[in-house]
Amino acid sequence: MLRFDNPVVLVTRPEADAQRFVDVLRTVSGPFSAIISPSFENETLSAEIPDFETAIFTSRAGVAQAPRGNGRLAFCVGDATARAAKDAGYISISADGSADDLVTLILRQRPNDALLHIRGETSRGDITKRLNDAGLRCKDVVAYRKAAKAPSQTIRDALAVNEMVILPVFSAETVSILETWPLNFEGCAVVAISDLVAGASATLLPLNVVVSPAPNVHAMAQATARLIA
Repeated sequence: MLRFDNPVVLVTRPEADAQRFVDVLRTVSGPFSAIISPSFENETLSAEIPDFETAIFTSRAGVAQAPRGNGRLAFCVGDATARAAKDAGYISISADGSADDLVTLILRQRPNDALLHIRGETSRGDITKRLNDAGLRCKDVVAYRKAAKAPSQTIRDALAVNEMVILPVFSAETVSILETWPLNFEGCAVVAISDLVAGASATLLPLNVVVSPAPNVHAMAQATARLIA
């Protein structure tokens, strides 16, 4: 496996999420330099949240746009989202995986509640449709969107002069934003959170692509750490 000695790790998540990833990575990897340059920020939309009994969350951003849980149940795509939902007053259940895992979890439990998926403008997995097709009662509401940001000068300089660059990528939507940046990613090693994101990342023409063994921050950190000598 390709390994880098003291590489630059470019993290393009929103500031708080990026810093959280860097902190986790430092606990499991060798030395590296981190550059945080968010490719987007979550922008609240003026959406009216309808009445619901049980929430569905596919991101912590969705939790941030939701009303307080007040003891209501929330089905969550992963552990970090479940922790955020718990902090917001929900009884959270984590699928610890992907949108497919989340749908499987909900169908296994088959709640008779009015379900509401509070989501972003771009959503993969057709969660609401699949649940309704299976006979459940589910609505969704688009409560936020990803507003693209330009690359920082620091990230421009790093890509221009550094030959050891690792780029963790957490969504296909992020790839679509990175494609618009006037930068050359051909010397980067991409760490993709899923096979879907790995396929999308091919358009960046990276040096190589590694797929995380699970779609969560800790698995992404472990996969990234394996590229660091």
